[in-house]
Amino acid sequence: MSFNRMVVVALLVVAGIGGAFACGPDFPWQLLDNRDQTVSDRVELNFAFEATHLVDVPGGGPRAVERDDTNSPEAVASEREEARSGAWRGLLAGAIDTDRLESKLDAARAANDGDAALSAGAGLPVAVVTYIAGAIEFRAGRLDAAMGYFEAIDRLPSDQRQIRVVAAAYMRGRIQQRLGSMQLARAAFQAARQYAQAGAPDPMGLAVASLGEEARTDLVEAGLIEVPWPVPAADADEARFARFIADAVRLYADQAARGSKMALLSLNEVARRLIARDELKRTVADPFVRRLLVAYVASRERDYAWNENAGVKDPVVVLVSEAVLSQPAPADGKDLDRLAALAYQAGRYELAERLTVATSQPLGLWVRAKLALRRGDRAAAVRDWTAALTATENAGDAPTLDTDSKTRLRGELAVVRLSQGEYRDSLRLLFPVAGTYWGDVAYITERVLTVDELKAFVDALPAAREAAPSTDDGFWSSSFSPVANLRALLARRLVRDGRLGEALAYFPPPVAGSSSDQPNGDRATVDDARDYLAAVEAARPGWPFDWPWQTVARAEAVFKVATLTRQQGMGLMGTEGPPDETVLFGSFPEGVGQSRPEGLSQSPSSLLGPDEASRFAASAPKPDTRFHYRGIAADRAAAAADLLPQRSQAYAATLCWAARYAIDNSDQAKADAIYRRYVANGAYQAWARNFGRTCPPPDFEGARTFWMQRIAAWVTQIAGSVWRHITLVAVVAIALLGAAAWGRRALRARRS
Repeated sequence: MSFNRMVVVALLVVAGIGGAFACGPDFPWQLLDNRDQTVSDRVELNFAFEATHLVDVPGGGPRAVERDDTNSPEAVASEREEARSGAWRGLLAGAIDTDRLESKLDAARAANDGDAALSAGAGLPVAVVTYIAGAIEFRAGRLDAAMGYFEAIDRLPSDQRQIRVVAAAYMRGRIQQRLGSMQLARAAFQAARQYAQAGAPDPMGLAVASLGEEARTDLVEAGLIEVPWPVPAADADEARFARFIADAVRLYADQAARGSKMALLSLNEVARRLIARDELKRTVADPFVRRLLVAYVASRERDYAWNENAGVKDPVVVLVSEAVLSQPAPADGKDLDRLAALAYQAGRYELAERLTVATSQPLGLWVRAKLALRRGDRAAAVRDWTAALTATENAGDAPTLDTDSKTRLRGELAVVRLSQGEYRDSLRLLFPVAGTYWGDVAYITERVLTVDELKAFVDALPAAREAAPSTDDGFWSSSFSPVANLRALLARRLVRDGRLGEALAYFPPPVAGSSSDQPNGDRATVDDARDYLAAVEAARPGWPFDWPWQTVARAEAVFKVATLTRQQGMGLMGTEGPPDETVLFGSFPEGVGQSRPEGLSQSPSSLLGPDEASRFAASAPKPDTRFHYRGIAADRAAAAADLLPQRSQAYAATLCWAARYAIDNSDQAKADAIYRRYVANGAYQAWARNFGRTCPPPDFEGARTFWMQRIAAWVTQIAGSVWRHITLVAVVAIALLGAAAWGRRALRARRS
């Protein structure tokens, strides 16, 4: 089955490869970060896909049974399933008691030898308990005793032996392996497959496993792998070595085509060992071995690890390319195309041109498109890229390219379409694979298309599916919905453009169970947008002018707009990509989308659209700074102060909040200017010692009555002053009158 059948191997994880990868937690691949590299990159094959299509197997045949749970071996798990499913009906006396059967299975498996297993498992189907007895002896290394039990199964009556005839033949093959009887081992493994093909039950998948074990037998005899068993001595015959290797590759390929993950590991290891031991010259003439080597070298998962430095200078690529490409080219188009992909990777461009000159297969057309672009023929490149994508879409169920290669092919065509100014066509190509290339989709929709072009595209999309709740703590979860995300992106663009009424239709509905008292700033809903729109409407000036009390009401509305902008600005107007990175909850300054048309490339690209740079500049948020809405919030809070009495508490408080928002935006210069404005115009406030840090709520009610209170105080002050003057005049008058009266009396006294 493989080099070590007890090794648990996970299936190859195939990732879409982009021209550049933005480092960070679960960031998507982005093709436009370095578009020149993207379109010139090698065409990478998927090793798992290639390995499972080395041979064609008939449908309906045996399939691999490989469990990931190492705590429950295949034999034990399958026996329990048989006991529970009623597969043993007719082989047991009396009614089936599942618990009793499982108890006997456990007891038989726990026995120390075969006889004890037969005794403990009495009452189980004879073939089942006999197989368990043989397995116990095999694990103990008592091969002769084990062989006796497995041969005994073949001597049972036909109706009783069928249930374990495949397994018995398979185990006889493994025993013959360990005894060094390679031909007998092969015969036993082939017998296991014949029994299964004839309809014998094979719950453990041992017919497919026998392919791997027979292949291992070939590799042992070829001397490519070592085993702790006796191996027959053989002459170092090149033809014999090549035959063994070719037979092993075919067997592993058959096993892989039947769904075996173990076979993928085994094929990968065969290729690695052939290259490491410099055995290419002796084996590369066989077409199966050659296809395996091409798949290994041109694979993106070589040795199940991404090698970011792999390229034409990779010694493995050079070594295999020279050996493979020195052979006569096959007549088959698919193999020719794979050789062309290898030649392109190795820098053998002239050979790649010759191999693809008459191709009609997707892979060959893809390589030919890259070659055309390399020599400057963009029209031919676009034509071949388009033809390659069309061929994959028209292939139906025929295996042409793996899913991730199709995704990459579509993405590269989108890049060259973008370079021709076909921006909407580029988006149409990318959107079906938006889950892979969301960063590129975000860049085009947010920075390249006009808002009306984007709106037309979104309006033509089907309704957004409701994203399922995700338990993924990462940024890029399985609940990601491209349609829903694009609608929200459009909504925020419309808000930034001041088209709030239109934006409402694109915000998502409220999440069930959420509280409006605890707004989610990075995921605004339509209710949040309505609140924001209502505040904006209330902040509009009256006609033809505002009365003083209306001015304060406007100030309160403007301040509410400022507060909503600060608290929910990311969800209401934040950019999907830089500078806000709403898609990443604002946790990183970059990672999805691009902060410049060239992306990460330091040199100008020939693949920029004709007016892409001007479109990019026109779509920039204002201000074009990280968390740009915080600066807007500061400006709006300061604008609220413009509408308030300067000596009021509300004036000082709104300026305090404006300074705080500026500080939140790392704009200390703006915060200082706001503070100086307060000092120059505002009244002393005891809390102002922490101005811009700790701010009280603005007292708008006090601002509404501010002038009335000032007038009343002024009137009171004037009235008091007038009264004091009247009193003084009265006193003086009285004094004068008194003095006059006294003078008259004195004058009368003299006269008299």
